[in-house]
Amino acid sequence: MKKFSKFNLATPAAKVLMVATIVGGLSLASHSVHAAVTPGYTNYVTDTFKVPMRRGGGTSFKISRMMPPGAPVKILEVNGEGWALVEYKKSGKTYTGWMHASTLQNMPVARVRLERQIKKTTALEEKLNGLQHELNTLKERHEETNQELASVKQEKFELTQALTRLKSISSNAVELDEQNQQMKQRLSTLEDQNAIMREQIDQSEDAIKRQWFLTGGGVLLFGLLLGRFFRMPAKRKKWGEI
Repeated sequence: MKKFSKFNLATPAAKVLMVATIVGGLSLASHSVHAAVTPGYTNYVTDTFKVPMRRGGGTSFKISRMMPPGAPVKILEVNGEGWALVEYKKSGKTYTGWMHASTLQNMPVARVRLERQIKKTTALEEKLNGLQHELNTLKERHEETNQELASVKQEKFELTQALTRLKSISSNAVELDEQNQQMKQRLSTLEDQNAIMREQIDQSEDAIKRQWFLTGGGVLLFGLLLGRFFRMPAKRKKWGEI
């Protein structure tokens, strides 16, 4: 009964199973467990008290051993006076003797059935707890998956926008290339014109320098000529002056 005291009756599964156990017990109690013994079947010693196993089928025979409550015995023979020859095995040994049919029942005693039911209930509760733990784990994984999915959707949206921009740029690539070629041609033309204009400017500067040089020389020559023709006459020396 120690296992029963440790069993958690607060869980819904435990309550359901205990109710089923009680109902089953009541159903079994409504029928007589002391059914007629039949040779070849296994019966159980009643759990009310220890039952003597005798050497013959009657109370006048000596008791060979006292059978513990709930002990399983195999029916070998049944006489007309309600006595059954039974076979009992324990610790590798086999014992035979006679027991009255009223001390036998065709199902395990209530204590054994209760222990079995408690074991089944405990196993079911452990399984339920395991399933609940797996459910919680699956819920956590589901939340993580939803978050990852949202992140993937956002990344997909951003990549879609970038792809749209790239497509827009790519659609104008040919036009941009043509414009670039035209601008290169215009730049080359402007550079050629600039070189020609620089050459012309250099030539013009040389011509201007030569012109100024010639003009300066002409002015100088003209000045010399003027000085030559318009020079003041020298005073004549008087007679007797040396």
